[in-house]
Amino acid sequence: MEQSYSIIDIETTGGRSGNNKITEIAIINLDEGIITETYSTLINPERSIPWAITRLTGIDNDMVADAPKFYEVAKKIIELTKDRIFVAHNVFFDYNFIKHEFSDLGFQYKREKLCTVRLARKYLPGHKSYSLGKVCSDLGISIEGRHRALGDACATIELFKMILEKEENPPLIEEDSKKIALPAKLERSEYENLPSSPGVYYFYDEAGFLLYIGKSKEIKKRISSHFRPDIKRSKDLELKNRIAKVNYTETGNELAALLLESHEIKTLRPHYNRALKRRKFPKHMELKENSSGEKYINIFHGGEKEHSTYAFTNKRNAERKRDFFYLQIIGVSFDHPEFSQRKSNLIKKLGLAQFNKFFEKIFYHKVPQTRDFSIELAGRKSKETCIIIIKDYRPYKISYHSKVNQEELQSITIKSTQDNADLLRNYLAKHGLKIKPLDGPSLDEHIDIDYGYDFS
Repeated sequence: MEQSYSIIDIETTGGRSGNNKITEIAIINLDEGIITETYSTLINPERSIPWAITRLTGIDNDMVADAPKFYEVAKKIIELTKDRIFVAHNVFFDYNFIKHEFSDLGFQYKREKLCTVRLARKYLPGHKSYSLGKVCSDLGISIEGRHRALGDACATIELFKMILEKEENPPLIEEDSKKIALPAKLERSEYENLPSSPGVYYFYDEAGFLLYIGKSKEIKKRISSHFRPDIKRSKDLELKNRIAKVNYTETGNELAALLLESHEIKTLRPHYNRALKRRKFPKHMELKENSSGEKYINIFHGGEKEHSTYAFTNKRNAERKRDFFYLQIIGVSFDHPEFSQRKSNLIKKLGLAQFNKFFEKIFYHKVPQTRDFSIELAGRKSKETCIIIIKDYRPYKISYHSKVNQEELQSITIKSTQDNADLLRNYLAKHGLKIKPLDGPSLDEHIDIDYGYDFS
C-alpha cells in the first residue's frame, strides 16, 4: 500500500518550542513518489527575531512584518497534512513546534511521523554526519536556500526518495507505537545492546561532553523513558536532542547503583543533573531536651550536621513523621489543641525521667546501634558478591568479591557527604537489609528505620 507523505521544514525564532515561534514553513506532499502539492510561506511570529537567527536563516523582522500569523495559515496546514505521514529531518523538532503552535490555539494537532535522520542512518549508513547539509553534500543533493524552509524541504524530499529506493518497506511511522523515539544522533544498536540489570548510565553529546547521569534497577527500561515520544518539558526535550552516546556501569544491585549515581553526580557535576546537585534531604530531625529537662522533637534545616537522626525531602514529610512519633507517645499529633495538656498529664503519671526514657525508646527504636557496618548484596555476576562498607554511618566503599576465593575484584570509594548518608538511611528504611558490624558478627535482624515518607 502506497503511503501519502507531507515533507515539512520550518524556521523558528529559536531552538525551544515552548519559548519560540515559527517564522517560515514549507510543506511538500508526496504521493506514489510524485510531488502533488507544494506550499511555502513566511509567518509573522509576533515577536522580534534574534540577530543570530537572522544571520543563520536570512529572515529578519522586516520580512515577516506583513506575513500571515500562524492562526491565519493553521487551517491550510491541517488540510495539507490530513491523513498523511509527517516527514522531516529531525522530525520531533518540526513536529513539536507545529504541535505547540496549534496547542496555543486550543487545537490538538496529531500526525504519524517519520524522521529522515533516523531513516538515513539505517538505510544509508557510513556517513560521518547526518545533518541535512552534510549528508546531502555527501549524496550529491544540492540545497538551494539552506536554512530556508522550502530549500531544506526540497532537499529532504530528495533524501527521502533515496531512502525509499533503498528499502521497499521502510517503517510506516516513527516509534510512537513502540513508546520510544530514539534521539536522532543515537545509533539504534547502542540502545538495543543496553542491559536490563541494575546500574548507572551516562548520556554524552557528539563532542563527548557529559550531559546526564542516572541509575535504575533496569538500565534499558529506565533509559527508554527518556526517549518517550510524548516528552513535553523543554529541558527534557533539549537533553534528548543532544544525546549521541550512552555508557553504563552495571552494579549488580539497586543500593550500589543509588550510591554510585550520587557519588558520580557530585564528582562529575553533569549539566542536566541540576536538581541532584542540590541537597536532596534538606530537612532533619533530632531529639533534644528543653530547659525543663523534657525531651522533644526538633525539626531543622540541616547543613552537614552529622548527628541528626532522620532526614527528609521537605518540611511536610518531617512534620508527618513527628506526628507519627507523638501519636505513639502522647496519643495526639503535635498541632492537636490538647497536645500540651496530654503531654503534661503523661509526665506527671510517669515522672520526667521515665517519660524521657519512653520517648527515647520510641524515637530510636529502629535506628541502627552501630555506625560502622557492611552490607552484602548481589554482585554483577552469579559468581561474585557486592559488599558495601559504611563508616560513621556514611557510605565509604563499594567492592566486588569472588564467591570462590573471596578475592576483591574491584572497589569504588564513595564521596563522603551527608546526602549520601541520608540516601543510605532512606534505602534501608524502605527495604530492610541484614548488616554486619565491621568489628563483630552479622546482625540477624533487618534494619527497618521507617523514618520518612515519599523519598522517591
